[in-house]
Amino acid sequence: MTSAVTAIPTISIIEILAAGIIYTIVAVFVQRKLSNPKKMREIQDQIKIYTKELNAMVKNNAPKEEIAKRQAEMMPLMKQSLTLNMKSMFILLPSFLVVYYLIIPTVFGYLGTSAILLFGDKLEYRGVFFVTVFILGICSSIGVLIYDRRRAKLDTKAKLEAEGIKE
Repeated sequence: MTSAVTAIPTISIIEILAAGIIYTIVAVFVQRKLSNPKKMREIQDQIKIYTKELNAMVKNNAPKEEIAKRQAEMMPLMKQSLTLNMKSMFILLPSFLVVYYLIIPTVFGYLGTSAILLFGDKLEYRGVFFVTVFILGICSSIGVLIYDRRRAKLDTKAKLEAEGIKE
């Protein structure tokens, strides 16, 4: 016996989309506050310098002890970079699970098995929320990446101008 699936009312879809948008905005804000993008750029620049030096040492057949010493100098930077990246995950993942499994069903549970048709699949209210957060998360990540790259270029340009160096 299959149960009849009714369509999710438009107002409920709008409410679910709004919840997904709000969650994504909060997640981006939390991630930006915890990750410190400027410090991340500085660390990544230092790691790039170490990597170039290590590659040059390997090409020039430097002693293995010297290479190992250089790698050991780079490890704290890599650990710091990883820590900055993971900080927000320890807050965002549990908060997503709470929202997805507790709050969304509490607020929209009255919809029952109501669904919408998306790409041939039936999505219930939690699926709509998940797809919204997933798509907005990817879009916001791309937007933040573009913003950070522009910011890094402007910072580099300002630093060079302050030192009196022209590009």
